[in-house]
Amino acid sequence: MQHIVVAIVVAAGYAVLALVSAEVAYAPTVAWTVWLASGALLGSLLTTNRARWGAVLAGGFAGAAGFTLYLGSPLLDALAFGACEVVTSLGAALLVSRLAALPLRLDNPRELAALVFGGALPLALGGGLIATGWHMATGGELPGPTFRLWVLSNFIGTLLVSPMFVAWSRFRVLRSGGMTMPAFIAGAVACALFLISMQLLFDASPDSALAGTTGRALTYVPIVFMALGALLWGTRGATLTAFAGALIAMVNTSQGQGPFAGIEGYLGDPVLEVEGYALALTLTGLLIAVLVSAQSNATRAARDWQTRFEAAIGAHRLLAYEWDPVSNHIIVSGDSKELVGLLPARIATLAEWLALVVADDRGRVAARFDERVQGHGESDTMTYLVVGPGGSVLAATDEARVIRGHDGALHRVVGIVRVAATAAAGVVP
Repeated sequence: MQHIVVAIVVAAGYAVLALVSAEVAYAPTVAWTVWLASGALLGSLLTTNRARWGAVLAGGFAGAAGFTLYLGSPLLDALAFGACEVVTSLGAALLVSRLAALPLRLDNPRELAALVFGGALPLALGGGLIATGWHMATGGELPGPTFRLWVLSNFIGTLLVSPMFVAWSRFRVLRSGGMTMPAFIAGAVACALFLISMQLLFDASPDSALAGTTGRALTYVPIVFMALGALLWGTRGATLTAFAGALIAMVNTSQGQGPFAGIEGYLGDPVLEVEGYALALTLTGLLIAVLVSAQSNATRAARDWQTRFEAAIGAHRLLAYEWDPVSNHIIVSGDSKELVGLLPARIATLAEWLALVVADDRGRVAARFDERVQGHGESDTMTYLVVGPGGSVLAATDEARVIRGHDGALHRVVGIVRVAATAAAGVVP
């Protein structure tokens, strides 16, 4: 039953995007200037367990064949187009799976590159070859334009749609731990400014001040708002906002409005030109969002490691330190407040650590630290007494190693100190 539901949902999504494409595209050959539906099929494959790929492909086939029949094409053409969509999307999904782990998350640059170069590009090229071959086999006489138009429209359309499927597939309503309200509001403002600027630019009539060269120069303005939205809202916000902006641009351009109306640029058609612009917007937002996500994940992982490390050393009455002999700066980790009576921030130099050592041991410990600088990575252990909370004297076992760089230069001296509550009280340094 679940597989049937998946197939129906994919077929419906495919059909909706195909109808949207039909509203803004025209077909000088068997290829269309705008084609968004393939992105739905690829995005569904990249976010679905492989056990359900059969249902996803069945839904894609039904959506593609059914839409072709809806246009009045022969049954054979409908079956061929459905098969083309299934073969190219499956091949692209398998290639992406070789480059990045599935389900895709788009939280690092590797996954974005896998989607672009392992997914969208092979899908577009493969579909272009199959469509051109079918076009020629059925009496067509425009192989070059057919291949070019198919590849461009499928590549651009897939990258407008499939990242949105990937980003939103993991959406869950959270009661806590999500986006902060200030970030949400700021992102909403950036999104609104982006959509308003897109509407103003692309709804302008050809004889208005926002048309022509002036309008094309102002198309850089929405990119700024897209970048802000991606920073604040991440991949979900970037993909949804970019798709909405792309629809605004394509619909208005197909109606002869906006800065791209009536031009024949590098891509050769106003709608293709505006699709290329929309793709640039999408990739800009995606790249920013992916880099921010990767940085956030790295920060979260580092924080988790720090928490586990500090919990482990705290449970065993340990302190860890990292000493830079050049600056004499020392970083202490662990519950130093409980063990020696000072917060880590109050032990910022070697001199402040030595001040905790009892007077009789201080000179010996200072000399040993000077000797450690000459080491080459071997373990060096010493014991001495330190003053703990309330003036109690504690036994400290200090084991350190010298860290040197690849060129042999001294990097740091790192160590672990075990503090044992076994000494007499009342001794001061």
